[in-house]
Amino acid sequence: MKHLFEDWENIQARIQGAKNIFLFLDYDGTLTPIVSSPELALCPLEVKLLLEKLRDSPNVFLGIISGRSLEDLREKVGVPGIIYVGNHGLDIQNPAGLHQKKLSPAREKELRKILQTLQETFAEIPGILLEDKGSILAVHYRNVAQKYFRWIHEVLKETVEKWKGRWKIAHGKMVFEIRPGVDFHKGKAVKEILKGSSRNLLPIYIGDDQTDEDAFREVKGRGITVFVGPGWLTSEAEHYLKDPTEVHNFLLRCYAIRRNGSHLRVTM
Repeated sequence: MKHLFEDWENIQARIQGAKNIFLFLDYDGTLTPIVSSPELALCPLEVKLLLEKLRDSPNVFLGIISGRSLEDLREKVGVPGIIYVGNHGLDIQNPAGLHQKKLSPAREKELRKILQTLQETFAEIPGILLEDKGSILAVHYRNVAQKYFRWIHEVLKETVEKWKGRWKIAHGKMVFEIRPGVDFHKGKAVKEILKGSSRNLLPIYIGDDQTDEDAFREVKGRGITVFVGPGWLTSEAEHYLKDPTEVHNFLLRCYAIRRNGSHLRVTM
């Protein structure tokens, strides 16, 4: 991967030349730093204000895509008039309405049983956090001693295997997720949102996690893909930024180019 700002002349020209741009942004680790507990990941005020400015810029579209529940994501970001994608694409809300894939009553009952089983099994593990996100159950182990990691994964595999493919395990940054055994991911959400969009639209996807790789694959070849983290890691993204501070810098540059419909040459 090439650092985005080292390739800025090319990136700037693409942003300037596009009639429309669509910014897809992950939340945790992209707009906000990774923190010890999910509820502590608050969106900084300066980021919210910048997102509002981008939303109001001519021919700029904005979507926040996260593994968080839709309700939690909307509350954390708090910017109206943009697209929110929760639970990795199970839930999509745009200004025109809500597209939400809900569990059947039978599946809800199954997930409650799984949650109860894991609560009992993991009761003695310090630092573990089980988060019920409606259609997905997240098992956060960032604050758990490393000696438990393998055992946690084995317990989850044994639990899911009892349901014969109806549930599956996915892995993010220091989190396992138990998801419905259906085909959905962030890449499919991006594809759905962009369906029917004009040719002269530049999608830009920025994310930091394994769950963003499907979206990188969807956007690569027609847009700009940016991984947030060390450039030596393997990713489908073509560029990288080191941390949320650099993401904020990039968004400032985008706003400077696109505000008032102008095509200013920006040097920073």
